[in-house]
Amino acid sequence: MYTHFCSDFAQMSKKGADLVHLEVEKKPDLLFCAASGGSPSGLYELMHKKHQINPKFFKKMRVLKLDEWVGLPPDSTFTSEFDIKEKLLNKLEISTDRYISFNSQTKNPDEECKRIENEILKSGPIDICILGIGQNGHIALNEPGEKLTLDCHVAELSRTTLSSGMIQSVGIPLKYGMTLGVGTIMSAKMVLLFIAGKGKEKALQTLLKKEITTKLPASMLWMHPNAHLIIDQSSIED
Repeated sequence: MYTHFCSDFAQMSKKGADLVHLEVEKKPDLLFCAASGGSPSGLYELMHKKHQINPKFFKKMRVLKLDEWVGLPPDSTFTSEFDIKEKLLNKLEISTDRYISFNSQTKNPDEECKRIENEILKSGPIDICILGIGQNGHIALNEPGEKLTLDCHVAELSRTTLSSGMIQSVGIPLKYGMTLGVGTIMSAKMVLLFIAGKGKEKALQTLLKKEITTKLPASMLWMHPNAHLIIDQSSIED
């Protein structure tokens, strides 16, 4: 995994955008796996600016949603679906036929995970996978534990994840999420892991030890041949 220390959020976002734009130039119809949340939001904004300058640039790119909470109402603005549509899909004018997404309203999350895994087998592999990191070192919703799951699956959310400010503000008790597995993420041709925001210091310090353990799922990325760790130093330093 290549490590990039950036002075601030803007520089971190630009580094990510430079890498993404280069890959899209080489393969316009690539499969782009998008994460929700604040860490990749600067990347998405720069992709939007690229689209405004050249509306044809992302015209063939396909998008896959990384994960989704289970149990949110259809009108909730806390779904990954809402976040990704607002920050990426609508801005880049990604049509529904170029979008693969977990159904946040599914009645059978296990079957929905199997459907997404099959969609990736048909449409993949993933060319670029965008990730953030949890305070406990999780990637997507792959939580620390004695073992990790390779394929798409329903994940039980950890106490640390459930205690985050975003989850607590939802107002509805959550317990599970649907997510790509570590194996699916590791099969991506390129992975960009953005680290930004308070509360990530301990996870980053542990990650930088380069010790691979299931207790820190992000550490698996040290085994990836083309993963990039992109750090906003300004947001994690005291």
